[in-house]
Amino acid sequence: MDLAHKTEMMQTLDSMLEARSLTDRVVFLFGYANATLEIADELIERGVDVRAILDNSPSKQGQVYRGIPVVQPDTVLIQEWPTEVSQSDERQRVDTQRKSSNETMKTADIVMNSVVLIASRFYEEMAAQLRRIGYQGEIVQVVKFDSSAEYSLSDDTVKRMTERMQRGAEVLARIRDAYPMRHLVVCPNGALGDVYWAMAFLPAYCKKNGIDEVAVIVAGGACHEVAALFGIEGAISISQQEMDELVQAIIFTGETNCIIAHHDKPYTDNIIRYLDRHFLSFIDYYRCAVYGLQKDTPAVAPMHGAPFDGQFDSQVEMPQGKSVILSPYASSVIELPKAYWKTMAAEYEREGYAVYTNVAGNETSVPGTKPLRLPISQMIAAAEYAGAFVSIRNGLCDVLHTANCQKTVVFPDCYYSTTPFKVENFFALPGWEKRVVKQSM
Repeated sequence: MDLAHKTEMMQTLDSMLEARSLTDRVVFLFGYANATLEIADELIERGVDVRAILDNSPSKQGQVYRGIPVVQPDTVLIQEWPTEVSQSDERQRVDTQRKSSNETMKTADIVMNSVVLIASRFYEEMAAQLRRIGYQGEIVQVVKFDSSAEYSLSDDTVKRMTERMQRGAEVLARIRDAYPMRHLVVCPNGALGDVYWAMAFLPAYCKKNGIDEVAVIVAGGACHEVAALFGIEGAISISQQEMDELVQAIIFTGETNCIIAHHDKPYTDNIIRYLDRHFLSFIDYYRCAVYGLQKDTPAVAPMHGAPFDGQFDSQVEMPQGKSVILSPYASSVIELPKAYWKTMAAEYEREGYAVYTNVAGNETSVPGTKPLRLPISQMIAAAEYAGAFVSIRNGLCDVLHTANCQKTVVFPDCYYSTTPFKVENFFALPGWEKRVVKQSM
């Protein structure tokens, strides 16, 4: 989940908690995915009891996340719930429920005093499903992702989209004034990993399609730095709002000399639905689904990074070959408890390593470590100088994909989006040591 959507989600939760909208109510979440688990984490921290996570996938039903059982959606209609549910008890209860008669599944007062929170791009479909099975309680859309509803033919939607398209057309006109004939490569999501793989396979895409010159458009300065690692000339950085409006204009005006280079935005081909039935890794999504390349097409390596000699912050010198850089922050997967990183930092320190935390913006370093603030252009060289890099699965892992050092990636034990595939498989990184952290208690 990108920062803008995460901020919106937290604001919605803050408003509900401030208004006591969840007080003395039975709270359900719908969709066992990253965004849902972030909501669960936040509500648990704020003292809100989450009764269950609803999900349509049989492979997810029966699991437990931090004491919250994952159950089939019609469980929301059950009249009575135990106060505590263990993972084995929940699996047994789910099996029993599937065999039970319709008499057990009756709407009761508990349903009317309940609320289902949804953070998914498929909100409309999920809400409709709940109404279809007879749920009469409140349904709340915690965050509004782009969805097919944004492209309906209602008067309000047409008016809103037309205004966005007009603003986006102005952005497109400015770009075309600067690069009238270049093929536009639009990276709509302000995420480092997305831009990295869009750039890594761009030369093969251009060769396949006979494209001589491109103009790459990214959202934000950090993504611009990633494009610069590949020596991209004509990279343009715009705000996320401008990007959303630009994409709207490209769709509405039928701009053809361009590609929207992203793996699962629903305003393109909604490629994410492919994962309902077939597996394709994050890297192969860019290689095969976005660019239409063969699965054996090699990615190019970033060759334009800046050097690093161990000096930073004018007063700190990193011990070469005996340092480790921790990267505990992510937007694509749920973050791990701070205690996990604190323990890891202490273990490395006992082994004689100098321990640093890669931070940006308002991020804070892991207790007992030194903050490391470097431009993205230096991160590959810094990791190689340090000797070791340990990170939750985030976009910086993609940036350091080719770094020559000891690389460890840490995955939370959860599923990618609405798919039946684990994050550790979808976001796999060949050549990295892998750790999976369960958060079921």
